[in-house]
Amino acid sequence: MTAETARERTRLAWRRTVLAGTVVGLLILRLAGPGAALAVPAWLVLLAVAHRRIGVLGHARTEPTGRKLALVALAVTTLAVFGTVLAVLP
Repeated sequence: MTAETARERTRLAWRRTVLAGTVVGLLILRLAGPGAALAVPAWLVLLAVAHRRIGVLGHARTEPTGRKLALVALAVTTLAVFGTVLAVLP
């Protein structure tokens, strides 16, 4: 696999992650309404980090820093917790 192929696959993976986060965020907003106010900032963090990572894929250093990975993990976990709570609550 060439470096360009790896970059393209990584770019597509980030886009799939944002797409999945968008779908989960919209479902949370639809099911919980305005009460799920934390879903929006979590989605925005995910979107911002992914956009930044996609932008730097063309540069020499493409390894994400620990802080960025922590932000993505926090955003995804927040969306997952909201989705779980909405699925469990009547």
